[in-house]
Amino acid sequence: MSRTGIATVLALLGCLLAGPAVAACTLDHQVTDQDRYVQAVTPIAADPAVRQELADRVTDAIAAKLTPGDLRLPDRVQQALHSGVTKFVDSDDFRSGWVSANRTVQPEVVTMLRGEQSSLRIVDDTVVLDLGVVSDRVKARLVADDVPFADRLPHVDAYVPLFSRPAIRQAIPSFALVQDLSAILPIVAAALIVAGLALSARRRRTLIAAGAGLAVSGLAVLVYQWISRSQLISRSQSPELTRAFYEAFTGNLPVLLWVLLGAGLVAVLVGVVVRPKSTATNPHGRNVQGA
Repeated sequence: MSRTGIATVLALLGCLLAGPAVAACTLDHQVTDQDRYVQAVTPIAADPAVRQELADRVTDAIAAKLTPGDLRLPDRVQQALHSGVTKFVDSDDFRSGWVSANRTVQPEVVTMLRGEQSSLRIVDDTVVLDLGVVSDRVKARLVADDVPFADRLPHVDAYVPLFSRPAIRQAIPSFALVQDLSAILPIVAAALIVAGLALSARRRRTLIAAGAGLAVSGLAVLVYQWISRSQLISRSQSPELTRAFYEAFTGNLPVLLWVLLGAGLVAVLVGVVVRPKSTATNPHGRNVQGA
C-alpha cells in the first residue's frame, strides 16, 4: 500500500472513532459527575408533562389504597385528591425533595449502568422512583385545606416505574467499557487523524476520505441514539419520565454529534472545491506540471 493509502486509512479510522469518542466522553461526564448529573435531572421536576404523569400516578396509588378491590373513589373525592397531589408536585417543596433524592441516588445509577449490584429499587426488573414521601406531604396539605377525608389517608408506597433494567442497558450498552475508554478514545482518534493528514502525500484526497468518515461516524451514533431512545420510551410504563431521564443522561450529546457531522461535510466540501494548481509557467513560456 502506498504512503497516501496508509495515511488515508489512519485518518479514516480516526474519524470513524470520533463519534464513539464523543459519546463516551459525554456519557461519562454527564452521569458519573454527581453535580453535573443533579444539574441535568433537576429541570425534570419542572416539566409540565412529567409533573402531570407524577400527579396521576401518585393519585392512582393513594386511591387504590383507599378503595380495595374494584371499587373506586367518588368523582368529587378523586378530584380533590388529584388536586392536592398536583399542588404538592407543583410546589417548591417537591422540587427541593426531588434534587435531594436524585443526589442520593446518583451513585446507584452509575452502579446499575455498570452492571454491578445496586440498591436501586427494582420491581419485576424495572427501575422505579420511590415517591412514598409524597403521600405523607399530600396528606398534610389536604388536612391544612380542610378536605374532609384527608385525616384518613394512609401512607402509600408510591413507586413510579421509570425503565426496565435490560432496556436501559441496551440503550446505553457496555457503560463500564465506555467509562474506561472515555479518556483514551478521544486521544487515539485525534492522533490517528493528525498522523494520517501529516503522512499523506495527497492531503486533499485524505481530507475528503477523513471528512466522509467523520460525517458517517456522527450520523451512525445519532441514528443509534434515536433508535435506542425510541425503544426505551416505548417499553416504559412512564414514558414522559423515561424520556426526561434519558435526555438527562445523554446531555448535549446530540448537539455535539450534529457538529461532528457538519464538520465532516465541511471537510469533504473543502477537499472537493479547493484544488491545487495543476500547472505553472516556466521562464521560457512553457507550461510544466505542478506538484
